[in-house]
Amino acid sequence: MLRAAADTLPAMPGGFDPFDPGQAQRAWPLLKELRRQGPMAAIAGGMHYVTRHAECRDALRDTEALSNASGMKAPGVEVPFEDRILGELDPPQHTAVRRVMVTALTPKVVHAAEPFIRGTAEGLLDGVTVPGRADLVPAFTVPLPNRVTVHLLGFPAADADQIASWAGALMVSEFPRTNRTDRGEGFAGAFPEFARYIDDKIDHRVRLVERGKEAPDDVLTRLVQLEVDGDRLTPRQLRALTRNLITGGLTTTSQLLGNLLHQLLADPDLERALRADESALVNAVEESLRIAPPLLFVARGCVRDTSIGDCPIAPGERVIVGTGSANRDERLFEDGDEFRVDRPNADQHLTFGYGAHVCPGAALARVVAHLGIAAFLDRFPPGSVRLAADYEFENVPTFFEIGPRRLPVDTGVA
Repeated sequence: MLRAAADTLPAMPGGFDPFDPGQAQRAWPLLKELRRQGPMAAIAGGMHYVTRHAECRDALRDTEALSNASGMKAPGVEVPFEDRILGELDPPQHTAVRRVMVTALTPKVVHAAEPFIRGTAEGLLDGVTVPGRADLVPAFTVPLPNRVTVHLLGFPAADADQIASWAGALMVSEFPRTNRTDRGEGFAGAFPEFARYIDDKIDHRVRLVERGKEAPDDVLTRLVQLEVDGDRLTPRQLRALTRNLITGGLTTTSQLLGNLLHQLLADPDLERALRADESALVNAVEESLRIAPPLLFVARGCVRDTSIGDCPIAPGERVIVGTGSANRDERLFEDGDEFRVDRPNADQHLTFGYGAHVCPGAALARVVAHLGIAAFLDRFPPGSVRLAADYEFENVPTFFEIGPRRLPVDTGVA
């Protein structure tokens, strides 16, 4: 089967710094060698990189010695507690807030959204010119998850493109690393229009709830109403979690959809397999998450003496949990660098985390990808959409993600 597109890029020379944009996405040969050498590796900046599946799983499970608070921020960057997204919280706060997110995104909520997801996917694909040329990233893989998130939050559908523009600008800026841009510090300082929009929507829901008026039955209303230890979340906490949902939908889910769609277009055998057996799409989603994970790694800060794979870690040291590397660990995944739609253990990847830090939006991401690809296969006959002849894989600019920046295709081909 075909290897993932990013695998064709050469390994970088010199030191490995996953926070340097572009390095993590083309490090597969290096990571394979690091896994061969051991479960831990010393990398740039005095950081420790966890390379293998078992040790990554253990590190993700250890919420006492390895702190999530720094998130994906650069060393020394501190985010005020109320402004932290879920991935920047530690227990017990993380446990309580994650419970709120899970309650807001129940399987019932996701299932109820399926007709909207399918209808939106079909509408976007109907807008693709046939015959002609289109870029499926702005035409399909970005707007579909964004519109789904906007729908679930209860925001006006007409605002979806503006919200996507704000979220996209945030993700490609220095903000994910530094918590600031040249406009200011923190979310409200760096992206004031985006923050103000979310604040206005939260304020409206809070006033409806407090006055006992009937509020829309949507995810934002659930977030406003839910309590943590008897208290409702503050407006700033609600803002952080709402932003978390928006950016997660725009990035993680759109990269999953883009990666799987790219794999399908580049591999005729995969397209034939998915058309021949609809149930194969479930495993194809998992295999895409494994070999081309939207999130390549997570960062932890050591807060007390511990060890990973017999390697001692001291307080103050930084641990990079290489979930993308773990997903290709030869000890668990045979021929881990290859995409196999029939891989029996594809769902053992760590892309959505493990233990207490499993992503609460994982089920939604899977459903959006599944219904999106199914709609694509139904809309276009076999072989009628092909990658442009001059296409070369270009990764999105975000330093911790894998996904195609463009997917130019020719439609209506014989």
